[in-house]
Amino acid sequence: MGFREDEYKMNIFLKLRAQDYIRNPGDETMTNLLAEFVVRIEDECEALVPMEVEGDRIHYDTVSDGQDEWIPMYTDWDELTKKQPTRYTMSLPIRLIVEDAFESRKAEGIIINLHSEEVFIGKPELDWILYMLAQKEAC
Repeated sequence: MGFREDEYKMNIFLKLRAQDYIRNPGDETMTNLLAEFVVRIEDECEALVPMEVEGDRIHYDTVSDGQDEWIPMYTDWDELTKKQPTRYTMSLPIRLIVEDAFESRKAEGIIINLHSEEVFIGKPELDWILYMLAQKEAC
């Protein structure tokens, strides 16, 4: 089963919000990016994540910034293939990626589109996303 680019077309908005934040880092552009995460999760969008297989175990293939580990998340196939992708890649619901990164003892968060305009989304920001989802779902 191959990847279909149109499965990720709604992630263009997530990609654009990340680019906005890179060009103009600040509270407003970060809030816009995090709010877009909420929308993508509500729309049940998926993203691409590199995976590692060790025996009968599969887990996220993290990257290091020199101090901390991060889970790379790619908005689309073009972003994933800007550099040689890892051997295994999965398309997972963005909600699952956010929840797993928030609960991870190894990773400090998510890094969006590692090989272009990368944005680090740490645990405080992931907590905000999950809080906003919980508030919306409670209504």
